[in-house]
Amino acid sequence: MSRLPDASLAAPALVLSANDSLTGAVPHLQAAAGAAHGAVLRSNVPFGPDAGPCITLVGSAAAETALLSRRGEFSSEQGWRHVLGVGCGLAVLNTDDPLHAQQRRTWSPAFAGAILRSYEPAMARIVEDCILAWRDGDELDLYPPMRAFAFRAVAATIGGLPEAAIGPAYHAICTILDGQDYSRESRDAYFERAAAARAILADTLRTAIRERRRRRPAAPASLLDVLLAEPGLAGNDAEIQSHLTILLIAGHETGASLYSRALYVLAQMPRLAATLAAELDGASSTRAQPLGADDLDRLPQLDRFMLEVGRLYPPLVNLPRVAASPIEFSGYCISPGTRIAVAVAATHLLPDNYPDPLRFDIDRYKCGDSASRTRPFVLLTFAGGARMCLGIRFAQMEFKAIVARVLQTMSLSAVGGDVAHAGFWNARPAGPMRALLRAR
Repeated sequence: MSRLPDASLAAPALVLSANDSLTGAVPHLQAAAGAAHGAVLRSNVPFGPDAGPCITLVGSAAAETALLSRRGEFSSEQGWRHVLGVGCGLAVLNTDDPLHAQQRRTWSPAFAGAILRSYEPAMARIVEDCILAWRDGDELDLYPPMRAFAFRAVAATIGGLPEAAIGPAYHAICTILDGQDYSRESRDAYFERAAAARAILADTLRTAIRERRRRRPAAPASLLDVLLAEPGLAGNDAEIQSHLTILLIAGHETGASLYSRALYVLAQMPRLAATLAAELDGASSTRAQPLGADDLDRLPQLDRFMLEVGRLYPPLVNLPRVAASPIEFSGYCISPGTRIAVAVAATHLLPDNYPDPLRFDIDRYKCGDSASRTRPFVLLTFAGGARMCLGIRFAQMEFKAIVARVLQTMSLSAVGGDVAHAGFWNARPAGPMRALLRAR
């Protein structure tokens, strides 16, 4: 038995309300409480069907402990079960070692090397298709088109889904993830809608798997091809379906949050947009001749912009975990079965990590000690350690491609003021991020 006090009884309390989640206050309150009282907080999930008590861990040391050095004591599978439920399957995101490590090895070829590079032409086409419908003088909410773009990009490239499968899969996953409309429907009505959507998603993915098996390329060109070539998975359509479902959920949710917020920041900060556009122009990027991934990687201002968007607006506010065994950390013991929130967004707001943390400033990565601002477990946009997002390089390519192309073709002006980065687990804008488009 640990001699340390039980965190669930003795840690400093931070009581969150549903309004805190809906207005984007959660990371600010967590960061302030962590700075004042330490890394371990007795808190709660404030909103939704999984509302209830949890322990919040704030700071880089906590993230390193949960994601690397003592990750076996923190169950990702049980943590995500509270968030996703049990109907999405188990793959990489929501599995524990040793299965997690095995699945990462299986997935890895689809996120690196020749396969990763092969996605670039398709991504460029999807970028063009996304903004093709945008017209001079249009006003739109940036989140919906960026969500659709992010889904199509991951589904058509890494996912290996045929065009006919992408629309049905997207609408089904949106129905599942968007949850209950509390103002218009009962819980039972939502469960009925979600069950129907899960059935559509399952049928769509099973059909895509069977078709790809019949027409497999000579060399793997997607994660689906990699899975079909894996001896332990080749004939297991149900398990392959689980892998694809988790890929589509994780891949598009991350992108929707980052890319829509990046464009809204540009709409709010025209001088910054002009600086980034000038950098593109100086690299000989034109409307007719956009830059490829390698050339975009050589643009330091664009890279710093991406880092700062990910810092202030990470796709996950908190990472869900459950204590798999007694955890002793920072003067407390966390009992097995306790829910844990690893505070990603709050860690990005700690002044010890980022001076003047609420200020959007891409130049914070320009100074001589910029490496300290991006080192593991200080910048957690894509998690870290053994749980680092496998799709980080793909997401960076995607981010730079869509942002650069919009900068080349459009000037954006925000319609309205700030829109909070809301949520407790996954982040969503608290309201429409409306922008006026002008052709450039």
